[in-house]
Amino acid sequence: MAAMEELEIHSKSYFVRWVNVAAGHTISWSIQPHKKSVNFGIFKHPGQSASLGSQLPTSDSHGTDSTENLPATTTAQSGSRNQPSAVIDKLTGIGLKSIKWIGKCEADKISQGTHDVPTNEAGNYALVFDNTFSKQISKTVTLVLLTYPTGLQPHGSAPPSVARSHTGGSTDSLTQPKTRRRGNSRSTLNVQVSETSTSTLHTGQLQKRRRKRGQGWARRFFSLDFTSCTLSYYHDPNSSALRGAIPLSLAAVATNEKSREISIDSGTEIWHLRASNDQDFTSWKRALEKASSKEAPKENELAVAGPPELRLSLPQQPSPAEEEEWTRVESLVGRVSGSRDAVRRLAKDTDPKYLATPLPSPMERTRGRSPSPQPASNEAVSADPKRSFWKRKTSGNSNASSSKRPPGPEHTNSSSSGLVVPPAKPASISSHADGMEEVHDHLMAVLRDLDNVVTEFSTLLAESKQRRNPPRSTVSMAPRKSMESEDLEFFDAMDGGAASPLLTIQDSDDEGEKERPSTATEDVDDAPSDSEDEDSASVPQDSSSASPLFPARPKSLSPLPLDAIRRRQNILAPTVLPPSLIGFLRKNVGKDLSQISMPVSANEPLSLLQRAAEICEYSSLLDKAVQISDSAERLMYITAFAVSSLSSNRVRERSIRKPFNPMLGETYELVREDQGFRFIAEKVSHRPVQLAYQADSREWSLAQSPMPSQKFWGKSAEITTEGRVRITLHATGERFSWTPATSFLRNIIAGEKYVEPVGELTVANETTGQRTISTFKAGGMFSGRSEEVSTRAVDSYNKPLSLGLTGTWPTSLSLTRDGSPSGKPIWTAGPLVPSAPKHYGLTAFAAALNEITSIEDQHLPPTDSRLRPDQRALEDGDLDRAEEVKVQLEEGQRARRREMEAAGENWIPRWFTKVSDESNGEVVWKLKGGKDSYWDERAKGTWSGVVPVFDTK
Repeated sequence: MAAMEELEIHSKSYFVRWVNVAAGHTISWSIQPHKKSVNFGIFKHPGQSASLGSQLPTSDSHGTDSTENLPATTTAQSGSRNQPSAVIDKLTGIGLKSIKWIGKCEADKISQGTHDVPTNEAGNYALVFDNTFSKQISKTVTLVLLTYPTGLQPHGSAPPSVARSHTGGSTDSLTQPKTRRRGNSRSTLNVQVSETSTSTLHTGQLQKRRRKRGQGWARRFFSLDFTSCTLSYYHDPNSSALRGAIPLSLAAVATNEKSREISIDSGTEIWHLRASNDQDFTSWKRALEKASSKEAPKENELAVAGPPELRLSLPQQPSPAEEEEWTRVESLVGRVSGSRDAVRRLAKDTDPKYLATPLPSPMERTRGRSPSPQPASNEAVSADPKRSFWKRKTSGNSNASSSKRPPGPEHTNSSSSGLVVPPAKPASISSHADGMEEVHDHLMAVLRDLDNVVTEFSTLLAESKQRRNPPRSTVSMAPRKSMESEDLEFFDAMDGGAASPLLTIQDSDDEGEKERPSTATEDVDDAPSDSEDEDSASVPQDSSSASPLFPARPKSLSPLPLDAIRRRQNILAPTVLPPSLIGFLRKNVGKDLSQISMPVSANEPLSLLQRAAEICEYSSLLDKAVQISDSAERLMYITAFAVSSLSSNRVRERSIRKPFNPMLGETYELVREDQGFRFIAEKVSHRPVQLAYQADSREWSLAQSPMPSQKFWGKSAEITTEGRVRITLHATGERFSWTPATSFLRNIIAGEKYVEPVGELTVANETTGQRTISTFKAGGMFSGRSEEVSTRAVDSYNKPLSLGLTGTWPTSLSLTRDGSPSGKPIWTAGPLVPSAPKHYGLTAFAAALNEITSIEDQHLPPTDSRLRPDQRALEDGDLDRAEEVKVQLEEGQRARRREMEAAGENWIPRWFTKVSDESNGEVVWKLKGGKDSYWDERAKGTWSGVVPVFDTK
């Protein structure tokens, strides 16, 4: 990779340029500060760090790099530019490892340098530009950065046009780069490469799904560099602006041959690609396999997720060449072992304790009483006993040469010699009697070294064999009965043969989209603008046509009003930790996780219907919106309500568990007399999973037919919910709607798991045409989970409005006017249960959802989630009972489905009826009214036509 950038470093701040470097590669840089000098240093992300977690750098428009402005240090910390200790302490304190501190880079001078990455130090390196010593002056720096294999000429991955235009050029010959802003810094990027062999690159065009949902696909030019195993993409073959890049060593790659789709999950972003024809798909699949398995001969493993320090590895079948190499290593070890045994025998022969009489003393040898003096032998080895044997000098006349001389009379046993040599000893022993002790010491030193070598080789071979030929079940875990569901697919170990390092996307039976692209230009927009940065403004629907989809004002709010009651504030803590997800997810890349049966220990004691009810936790925002006269401010409160439901995932321990998948026909009611609303939900479809619910209050009604899905892409799980939320304010007659924001469950394989929303959330007032666009800030390497959110508003003509919102989705939101905060927060997150991390991470509102109070006692239908026996057993801590009942409930549901299929019948929901929407194909369900409605049946207590879905008999 090679790039030239123009960086702007603000005063009293750091600027960090991240680059991912493979082992055995070199980082080369050229830095030219303009007018003013800056400090420069190199640090490394350690991979595993308590302070940093396992969050990977975010890929952005700069390819493998991710730019981050670190907080400015205080004046006391800044110090002088000649004292970099404050800078180093600042960065090492947050977990970085100092590699090299270059120090001051003079203004208008080019500072160059390189750093060779050792074999065990691959990972993310930070190029840190320090301007904390400058109190008022920002600096501009030109950086030329290259990474290439150590010892080879540098080259990178760029389109052919870029390579042709920049081959052999200096930094002065580069074309004027384009500029983009990120945060407070300006980064200018221009790609340059040296002359590159085409065999190191695989290029071509693919369709890339736009970042915003519903915008279709766009044709882009992709380049895969086999040297750095990095996939980059550009707008077209003639473009030099790098749109993004992902190192495949940090990513999980999955393919779907049926739809010709390729998904690449780096842990912080996901690329969905699609080939135009089968030939292109096969070509790219082979190229990705080659790049993904490039390190297999060295590591013999497939990286599923995480950086090299955290990656989860799957064994691959070793290649014949690798087997031959290891066979040669084994042969070498055998030869070394033979040499060791020979040295051991010789050391035993020279051991003084085998001699009949003691050796002559050094004094006797100096007096000439030695029977067979050997001057050459005495000078053979340096006599310094403190030096290592390998460093002792030898003379030209060595012991080896003297031992080759035929034995003369002086080498025979003689009574006058005073030395008796056992008959079994070699003749050379008697010839070196005076130096026998020293030779023995030398031999023992060699023997110890050989022993160490043989031991290390043997350990290496044993570990290699175990890794190359792992047992069939490396992890043994006693499966529970509920894991035997027909919806569960187990992962089998890879068989022998050529195994692909790529994962496979398998279509779910319940997924609605199974179409295959018919043409190469399907849904593709080749506009010259960057379509992924365009605003996706949706045109509000006409209120008259949308009226049937919005909930109407109910005639009564029975059973409200009610007297206030006391609700519980906590539930029992779980007795076991949830199981590892990797065994369930490996073969389900791209599938809806809601259709995969999991053990009960992976659940929280709430159903998906009860999770849906959590949208009403902050219904007071809707009550407040009705009281506001200004339509723009009223829209802000509706927007705050839309964002507030995300806060239920603010405790990270809640992200490691999932709610119970409801039985088909299961229901849940919630009557909150303290908040003045009632809520009813029903599961109306099983494949695909779809719910329907409606909440009513005196001043508003809310309805949604959510179709939730969670798809695993290799390192992250994408959580989406199809189906718009629709609200009617009865006092004003206004109608509001929005589609819930997409969220991602990060670090699903390794590291600390958490949920964060991404992209934008658009709330529309479909009566006035006003809209708000809430943008969730993308998280960086140090920020971990992204929490900041900002909201802007436009009128029906897309002209900006003065009001907006700012804050964080887990804590609070405040109104802004012309970009400046005005007043106190209009929304603040509610309380959590005591010791929330130990109690499923629940909010106080959620902890009361499964409680049967006096409001529900003797008034619930037999399908209510509170009466589900396996869920109740889990809440009570009886895990075995929960597992057993869950199996029985699932089997009962399958039996009912088989009976309906045999009779040619379809499931008909009891409390909701389908409403067709021809405008966008959305399936909407409305709550039935009249005498057959849920709330009328509740008042009568009859519950006619209800299927007992919890019957285990």
